[in-house]
Amino acid sequence: MDTVAATANKPIPPEGSFSVGMEAELRFVRQFSVKAKAGLSAEKCLVALAGETKDRRMRAACKAMQAQVAQGRSLSRALASQPAFDTTVVRLVEFGEQAGNLRGALANAVDYLERVGRLRRAMHNAVARPLNVLSLVLLAIFIAAVVLSFLAKEVLPEAGASQHVALTFADEVAIKVAGVFRAVWPYLGVLGFFNFLALKLLPRHARTRAILDQVVLRLPLVAAATRATAQACFIRTVGILMRAGALLGEAMAIAAKAASHPFMRNAVALTVQKIEAGKPYIDAMVEDGLLRRRDINAVQGAERRGELGTFMLALADDCEREASEKVGTLTTVAHTAVVVVLGLAIAAVVLSLYVPVFVSR
Repeated sequence: MDTVAATANKPIPPEGSFSVGMEAELRFVRQFSVKAKAGLSAEKCLVALAGETKDRRMRAACKAMQAQVAQGRSLSRALASQPAFDTTVVRLVEFGEQAGNLRGALANAVDYLERVGRLRRAMHNAVARPLNVLSLVLLAIFIAAVVLSFLAKEVLPEAGASQHVALTFADEVAIKVAGVFRAVWPYLGVLGFFNFLALKLLPRHARTRAILDQVVLRLPLVAAATRATAQACFIRTVGILMRAGALLGEAMAIAAKAASHPFMRNAVALTVQKIEAGKPYIDAMVEDGLLRRRDINAVQGAERRGELGTFMLALADDCEREASEKVGTLTTVAHTAVVVVLGLAIAAVVLSLYVPVFVSR
């Protein structure tokens, strides 16, 4: 497998995300595919898309690519000049141009972006959405607690001055616990606010994304869902590129560039090193989590038949189902945890604000 080592041993960029987002890229490729099927040339498609798109960065990319295509450059080279487009999509378009089947290549690119985007979006929503909701609700409860605490401060002194109430031990404990909650709530509210900002800002930087990636891989359910999703995306990318005509090594290198997690890019690099050292590529991929052990025999059989690319796509379907199950489990647990935390938070607000009032009465 010298070809694997030689092709995959290419510099891998540190980023796995795209400047305009996968959703914008998918809309562009889908609309371009529709216009190409209608018989428009690549240049006319780009002119039409530049006038239709509402995304400022995508509009600028369309105009730049239209100028390049007008000068005689191929569509794949024009796409490659723009950081907005995934390397997999660029290579699929290049294969389509070489084979004279650009429409088929665009259809493959749309299918790839839809499937991979669906997996990544489900994984993101399973983790980020509950945290966003929790942060916002904690902040809202903090604001409500601050407002209502003024009422409690006004009522308690009046009640204490107007009558002397004999408090039981339970009443005293309730008042002290309520006081602790009132003292803690401001800090929890600030924590919720900064947590919300962190979820929005930290993932934008490569260094913080790498740190978050390491943290995620230490959380049991989150780690399992993340690894399953990354593996499914990797196999899907390798399969669709091999079916289009790429060698396994090139497909692995492109899949590593398109990976959204640093650990997947590191796993591909480690796999290449093992292949260069003489280890069979299947064993190396299994050891580094790129391939499931139970699929070894099927992969070997598909390779002997010369249908490895087609089989990898079928394998990707199975991996996507497995990843969806793990993401679904994570979503259920995360949503349940958020409901429990919110219930405790509401109970704490009631305890901290109303119990002292009722006891003092």
